[in-house]
Amino acid sequence: MRIVLGTLNRVELIGWVGADPDVKTIGKDSKLCTFNVSTKRMTGRSNGAMQYESEWMTVEAWDRVADRCIKNLHRGSRVMVLGSLLTRSWEDRETGQRRYRTIVRATECLALSATENDDSHEEVEDDESVMS
Repeated sequence: MRIVLGTLNRVELIGWVGADPDVKTIGKDSKLCTFNVSTKRMTGRSNGAMQYESEWMTVEAWDRVADRCIKNLHRGSRVMVLGSLLTRSWEDRETGQRRYRTIVRATECLALSATENDDSHEEVEDDESVMS
């Protein structure tokens, strides 16, 4: 990770893959793998028990990193992602308003689940609004 002019844009996630990765070939030589990762954050306590909410992040991996993701990740995989934040903007065709979406551009992805039958992980919850 390179630090530019005294700034740092670094993301580290450990979570669960929400759906099988989506793969696209761009041009002749580039490959793009996109998937969503669910993490949990503590929101407080209720009756002594900690309360958590799921946070979903879209991850995109290119070329060499994409190949590893395609080979090793599937819905329910536990994954560690290292990368940086990238914000894209576009104009909404219907409203004319400027829209923004922040994603994680992965520089490294490591599957933490050994196999599909690994019982040490919990099921991820479906959140269709994030998957679209």
